[in-house]
Amino acid sequence: MFKNKNLNIFAILITSMIIFVFNPIASNAEIRYDNSFPVRVGIYYASSSKEAYAISGSDLVILEDSKEVIETDSSSIVGSAINTIYTSSEVYDSYTEARKSAAAIGNDGLVYYENGRYYIGSLKLDNKMDEISGENKVLLKLSDGSNIVIGGTREMYIKSSDDITKLENTEYRGKINLYLKASRLYAINELGMQDYLYGVIPKEMISSWEMEALKAQAVVAKNYTITNYNKHKSDGFNVCATTHCQMYGGYSAEQSKTNESVDKTEGYVMMYDGKPAEGYFHASSGGRTESIGNMWNYGLDYMVGVEDEYSLGSPYDNWQVRLTAEEIREILSKKNIDIGSIVGIKILKLSENSRVMELGILGTKGMHTLEKDAIRSTLGSSKFKNTYFTLEDSESFVSASGGLGKSDAVILNSGLKSAFDKLDGFVDKKVMSTGQEFISGSTFVFSGKGNGHGIGLSQYGANGMAKKGYDFREIIEYYFKGVSI
Repeated sequence: MFKNKNLNIFAILITSMIIFVFNPIASNAEIRYDNSFPVRVGIYYASSSKEAYAISGSDLVILEDSKEVIETDSSSIVGSAINTIYTSSEVYDSYTEARKSAAAIGNDGLVYYENGRYYIGSLKLDNKMDEISGENKVLLKLSDGSNIVIGGTREMYIKSSDDITKLENTEYRGKINLYLKASRLYAINELGMQDYLYGVIPKEMISSWEMEALKAQAVVAKNYTITNYNKHKSDGFNVCATTHCQMYGGYSAEQSKTNESVDKTEGYVMMYDGKPAEGYFHASSGGRTESIGNMWNYGLDYMVGVEDEYSLGSPYDNWQVRLTAEEIREILSKKNIDIGSIVGIKILKLSENSRVMELGILGTKGMHTLEKDAIRSTLGSSKFKNTYFTLEDSESFVSASGGLGKSDAVILNSGLKSAFDKLDGFVDKKVMSTGQEFISGSTFVFSGKGNGHGIGLSQYGANGMAKKGYDFREIIEYYFKGVSI
């Protein structure tokens, strides 16, 4: 009995692995990206995963894939992870039979389900029963008093009869999958593409905005999902519910207008050269978008910088960050970058779209260069809205050369000149020769425009275009050059 169960578990493991590596994009070039297209969304995973979850809904059903495991009218379930269970050798054809037998012998009413079969189970040591351990499992406690253990390596789902199921404090369409990975209980929401987008659009764009802007966002968000479908493949799902992928709020976040935008763009996909185009978006470009190759380490012909007057007038037209020399030294130190006391900063290189590509930070021990998006990730992406900024010294307010059209020369003060003299041999001679362009001072002021990486669709720009009468196709084709819808 014990050996057979291990073989069953092994077979289910292989099946689960096949399910997780399945990629409908690769296997079917003609697939429709509508609600028949499945999306697995990681709600709680890795460090956010929990030991137990509260799930509630109308007449909850427990499924293994599409097969019903247990008949119940329970309205709530608590799922938690366990490692060991003891089971009888007798096999039952249904949960009801196994539960009645368990009650008859005075057992604690627990049923163990494995590979279509049911067994009387117990969490207590019982020499009359077989011990099943080694593989993590999920214990489900139902509000009707039922208790069932299901092997955690298989595709086990919980679904409400009305298709709206609450996980913790948020309601979701589709099914909830409790999946055990590396002793952690992951909670995954599986649903169709359209249903998924219902929960994305109101989290990514203001729901009261123009319909054509919302429709453009729906298409771009769909393309993001398609082209990032395997982003969390190793975690057992497709995309997460945070800004690491796209914000997703489930059924609880849905709004009628954003749902309408998803419905009106069903079947529409942004294509380039016969393939789905990558869909990236940001809040506001500040007046000009950026080419993807200037921000990340690959280029796309259809994602290049464009003039963007439609983004102007957003709340992000101007932003400012002030950092002292000591604050910058501490920030770098936490990143294991030690260049001593900060004596000067210089914009070393600008993109053709006027965003900072290289920022040189000069210290008493040498110079460190931050490049592209590492500028934000190092100095603080919550403060630095983007890399579209100028650099100033708060004491003199004289602009550094370059950046948004400003090119005033900065006079090298005696303190910075002294640092250059001491650093002969540490600093590249070319940098030394243009040293007067470094900004020095006790506080540095970074003044920028826009919000976000500047790649692809500008959300404020899309709404600005929609207000001027452009439809969602024209909006997308403006920000993504050469694509077709």
